[in-house]
Amino acid sequence: MSIMSRQEEGRFREEIREFVASEVPEQIRLKMAQGRDASRAETIAWQRKLVAQGWGAVHWPKRWGGTDWSLEKRFVFEEEMALAGAPGVPAFNMRMLGPILLEYGTEAQKERFLPGALNMDQWWCQGYSEPSAGSDLASLRTRAVRDGDHYRINGAKIWTSYAQYADWMFCLVRTNTEVKKQKGISFLLLDMRSDGVSVEPIRHFYGAHILNQVNFDDVRVPVDQRIGEENTGWTTAKALLEHERLATSRHAEARRKLGRLLALAKANRDRSGSLYERPDMHARIAHLAVQVKALEYATRRGLEMLIQDGRIGVFASSLNLKGVAINQAVDEAILDVAGIDGLAADSAYDEHPRDVLNAGGDARYVAESRYYLRGPAIAAGSNEVQRNIIAKHVLDL
Repeated sequence: MSIMSRQEEGRFREEIREFVASEVPEQIRLKMAQGRDASRAETIAWQRKLVAQGWGAVHWPKRWGGTDWSLEKRFVFEEEMALAGAPGVPAFNMRMLGPILLEYGTEAQKERFLPGALNMDQWWCQGYSEPSAGSDLASLRTRAVRDGDHYRINGAKIWTSYAQYADWMFCLVRTNTEVKKQKGISFLLLDMRSDGVSVEPIRHFYGAHILNQVNFDDVRVPVDQRIGEENTGWTTAKALLEHERLATSRHAEARRKLGRLLALAKANRDRSGSLYERPDMHARIAHLAVQVKALEYATRRGLEMLIQDGRIGVFASSLNLKGVAINQAVDEAILDVAGIDGLAADSAYDEHPRDVLNAGGDARYVAESRYYLRGPAIAAGSNEVQRNIIAKHVLDL
């Protein structure tokens, strides 16, 4: 049963919209409309504004700077923030590390790490995938050998988002090679400034720097930075993934992009007039609008499952698959409407500035958004893995 009436929800949404309108600078608002990332400094400044408002960690209890909100209110908050075009809150700090520390960490670990994670005094990254262990994460090889009150870490992590910004990493390491692979993994917190840590950028083909490879050469990590008991890290990792199940649908992102598509189609013209009035484009947009609305309803169904049962299970794979596909379809339509104006990236525009289509947000980063959305079809379990999960648990194949 909902704990928010429609009137309460409406007032709450309006409060969020007013806050974003007053607190997000215009240059950052434009970045969000273009599908670009806020900088490290901009992200930290935004998070601290949220903390001052009392909204810094909506998934945490009040004792640690959270809100004690219901699942429903958290969902409404995150949805409205996305729709309003607010900068993203660092998921590694708020949605991943925080809940894991709260569930599995010691009191000393909570006291040490939660305040800094909340206020962005430490930027965290996630060390899961490896060059030889992506979708089959349990095959990871980064080795942690006990050496007194430390571990010595050797190996590498890859596709590590924003490691170039990060002060700390939470990572999975192998601490036992003699047991079933899932049972020999531990969960460690690692200072990225430690001797032996190096970060190599992995640049997208269009120049963006989001991903990295992180190498460990005999890195010493204190044992008291292990979360949970040794060799129980796989359980911790699975629990962490539960905290991002609904977010994988990207339904609010798709809805915001659909608005951008409408604005661009109405503003851009060919010989016959507005692109929006062309029967083929009109039908395409209508089809996408139906898909986006269906995704929104499916995400709300997942929310109801979480409220009632505490988990959504295999339904998360469906949300992931459809969310990625629908976002990609909207991005592709936007790129088709923007045409050549959507192709150039930062460097091209810096060197050769020219007029571009400006309705509904500048068109110059359209292609970058389209390219970036290829990644989620692989990250957090590729589309093929998601289909296998559905085949096994739903179709019993």
